[in-house]
Amino acid sequence: MENKNRNISLEKLCEEVKKIARSTGDYLKREQAALMKNDIELKGTRNYVTYIDKEAETRLVEGLKKVLPDAGFLTEEATVAFEEKEFTWIIDPLDGTTNYVHGDSPFSVSIALMKGKETLLGVVFDPVSDQMYCATGKGEAFLNDAPLLVSSHATLENAYIGFGIPYSLDAKGETILKNAMKQFRRCSFRIKGSAALELCYVAAGVSDSYFHPGLSPWDVAAGAFILQCAGGKCTDFTGGGNYIFGREMVATNGLIHQEIMKSIIQGN
Repeated sequence: MENKNRNISLEKLCEEVKKIARSTGDYLKREQAALMKNDIELKGTRNYVTYIDKEAETRLVEGLKKVLPDAGFLTEEATVAFEEKEFTWIIDPLDGTTNYVHGDSPFSVSIALMKGKETLLGVVFDPVSDQMYCATGKGEAFLNDAPLLVSSHATLENAYIGFGIPYSLDAKGETILKNAMKQFRRCSFRIKGSAALELCYVAAGVSDSYFHPGLSPWDVAAGAFILQCAGGKCTDFTGGGNYIFGREMVATNGLIHQEIMKSIIQGN
């Protein structure tokens, strides 16, 4: 890869990843119409999984192995065992499963490539709206080849904010939701149901912020990188950098970050 990473360019690699994401997303879109209720399993309360998740993940793994054979995988459905390697794909074959099993949208395919602790590229594909988000570095974030740029909204007043509620809500998460409720008359809140896409909405300037406790690395790795490359900011709930593996995320356009942290996350 270029940029100190072997001898294949990240841009060329990203093009291959986008093809794999599109193929998998098209499969998801086709299968949603045929999904029957007896095909759906529960991993826990509100936590669904189907044969489609597993098949989509298998397709992703097989495709990505061809473009970077020596890389390891961190996956949601554990169709391949995790091995610590120089490069790691972090993938979610179907982000937004609850939407999906109810015949709703959005849902997405999320793919990130990391070298150690550094994210090199991110791809998130929404097959219903045919929106392909991708990034390979600062200033190199795109939606269907159009450059992405975060919003310029700088205050909580009239902000447009995405958030999510985890399958298991701990005391800290419950407090944050209560803090958010106090702001309901000042700004607009939405739950779209796909963390990967909601991060991309912030990257595209559609939303000004997104927060969610109880997330997994495959939910956020690609979207967080795309957002940062578009000029946004991601932190954990303490304001630190452990948002991929720390199971908590605050994502903003950067301008509104401090007020979100103060008013909603910390509740001061």
